[in-house]
Amino acid sequence: MKPIRLAASLTALALLAGCARAPQPVHFFAAGYPEKLSDWHLVEARGGRLAPNTGVVPYDLATPLFSDYAHKFRTVWMPQGSAAKYDSYGPFDFPVGAILTKTFFYPLPTNGNRNGKSVARTWDTSRDFAPNAGHDALDLANVRLIETRLLVRREGGWEAIPYVWDANQSDAHLARTGDVITLELVDKQDKPEAFPYVVPNANQCAGCHVTNVQAKRIDPLGPHARHLNHDYDYATGKENQLAHWVKAGYLTGLPSADVPRDAAWNDTR
Repeated sequence: MKPIRLAASLTALALLAGCARAPQPVHFFAAGYPEKLSDWHLVEARGGRLAPNTGVVPYDLATPLFSDYAHKFRTVWMPQGSAAKYDSYGPFDFPVGAILTKTFFYPLPTNGNRNGKSVARTWDTSRDFAPNAGHDALDLANVRLIETRLLVRREGGWEAIPYVWDANQSDAHLARTGDVITLELVDKQDKPEAFPYVVPNANQCAGCHVTNVQAKRIDPLGPHARHLNHDYDYATGKENQLAHWVKAGYLTGLPSADVPRDAAWNDTR
């Protein structure tokens, strides 16, 4: 092989190796507000998917809050060797370093009406937005990412940090003062409706999660035993979420019986 061709081949191999390289480990910031969501290495857009990093576990709620037809992709991460303590009623006692993410997204219209602002007005949770088996990732060809909110457990308590996704869906950027995103909700009859999506600022995030106004203490609302006590379709197969958290080392003290359970809003039984 000629030297020039050999050098080109080696360069191509190096580029391929770089593309296949595993993402960097999750980075917990004990203070401050990183400018990009990717700085945390929690969930990243790569290879046409929004996927969680190693050790970042997706979860969902039996009956989630309705938020202007937005869908949500939730994850949890904790430092190695640490775990949340089970509570049968309130939020779990999470360790310092724990991070919860909630990515708000809309499915794209299935009728081809995609003008950069159009999103589907649907609450159809039967649609599969994952590119592979399970629901461990989102297929970016079929969804529009809007924002990702972080709840970070620091020494002084939980902090809410909002990020807004850019137009090319490559990364999300810090938006502590909130934002307004112009969208167009398209219903099943292909009828559009102008819709300003409001991203709350950091104080508004805290307003929903506050548990002690005087101390300005906030707590997670989603990861309660009753909200998580149902199966999740992981890439490895369906499994009860609480049992999965225990297996992952993220939960201690789960009792063998009498765990509360929410009714699922879309379960006709």
